[in-house]
Amino acid sequence: MRIADYWNASPFRLALIYSVLFLSTVALVLGLVYWHTVGYLTRDMERSLEVRILQLKSLPADKLPEAISNVQRRDLLHQGLYGYFDADGRVLAGNLQAVPAGINRLGYSQELADYRITGQHEDMPVKPGLALFIATPLTQGRLLVVGRNVAELHEIKSIIIYALVEGGIVVLVLVLALSVLLSLRAVRRIGAIADRCERIASGDLDVRLPLSARGDELDMLGSVVNSMLDRVQGLMHEVQNVCNNVAHDLMTPMTRLRARLFRLQRELDAEPANLLDRVLEDTDSVLSRFRAILRIAELESNKRRSAFSKVDLGDLLTRLQGLYEPLLEDRDLRIHLHCEQALCVEGDEELLFEAISNLLDNAIKFSPQQGRIELRLSAVDGRAQIDLQDQGPGIPDGERQAVLQRYFRGTGSSSIEGHGLGLSIVAAIMSLHNCEFCFAPSQSGALARIRFPSSRFMHKVA
Repeated sequence: MRIADYWNASPFRLALIYSVLFLSTVALVLGLVYWHTVGYLTRDMERSLEVRILQLKSLPADKLPEAISNVQRRDLLHQGLYGYFDADGRVLAGNLQAVPAGINRLGYSQELADYRITGQHEDMPVKPGLALFIATPLTQGRLLVVGRNVAELHEIKSIIIYALVEGGIVVLVLVLALSVLLSLRAVRRIGAIADRCERIASGDLDVRLPLSARGDELDMLGSVVNSMLDRVQGLMHEVQNVCNNVAHDLMTPMTRLRARLFRLQRELDAEPANLLDRVLEDTDSVLSRFRAILRIAELESNKRRSAFSKVDLGDLLTRLQGLYEPLLEDRDLRIHLHCEQALCVEGDEELLFEAISNLLDNAIKFSPQQGRIELRLSAVDGRAQIDLQDQGPGIPDGERQAVLQRYFRGTGSSSIEGHGLGLSIVAAIMSLHNCEFCFAPSQSGALARIRFPSSRFMHKVA
């Protein structure tokens, strides 16, 4: 199943949209939590440094070095940074080797990374980490600096950020999986519905859309469509039954009429007999039309699909060529058969023989004396294709579809014998086989083209 099938499914899109909204909301909430948490910890450190520097600043100058030493001893985690410098920048007390570069003397906090502590040599490549400092000037140009390593704070920030990213990725994967699971059943059901609709469109009105026990919106739609199909099928059967009954009812009296006319013809003289010959010809024409109508009704009922088997198209066309060539000698016509490959299809051999015979009959009717009829079998895009080309007057562009309708007679066929049902029978047979049948554009004559579906196409097995 393609990814596009899931993306086009409404459950997948809805689940994805709601999940994105949920993730956005959660990200916003966690972002606010992160911002307030980090802000609170930073402000707490700043207040701690401010209190510490005020305590030290309030002490006498001679007791300040001892007080700084005591504070350092109590700092078991060694997070505190202290520096007591004279006016020349020499260290009087604390673990800072020098005044941190860039520090302000205005009494507000700032983060610095360029500082050195006791025990850190000039060639040490590793910095002690980012620290938060507050500096305040004292009497006689001295400077008191208090700081705290904030690597722990930045580690907390990183942990929160990583937790947000990793949690978002996990939730996104779960969301995608849930979306696929929610849409899987819907996509399968829609695929089953599409398959049934294709069968219905091909003429099988006995098929109905599948329904489940859930009674969801697809079931509601399926119930409405099935009810509509029941009604359409009933109306179609009524129309077909009326037409078939009329044809059957007329066949019997027409057949009796012809038999009586034939017996009467045998008993009359030459001139009345000639008149009855024409009457019999007209009667045969009417009977042939009734037989064609009943034939089309039989084909459109799709009752012959169960008789499908493997049909060798090359052998079928060869037999047709052998059947028609002796009949064309009087008109000096030739049928040239070209079989590019030995191809087989699934179908009804008798019906395919009948369809191509009708096409050959038409080609012969419209071909001139000493004409040439080309019959070609080939494989095009993995599909078996039959082309039948004659050298007749051809079919105008505006009539290529109309000639497949019942009783239609083209502009160039008024003088040709026929009743306009032959191509309708061919179209019904091709529809039964799910084939594409049309008259393709041609520079001279008519080009009838039959393309078999790829699902029924195969190479001939020797």
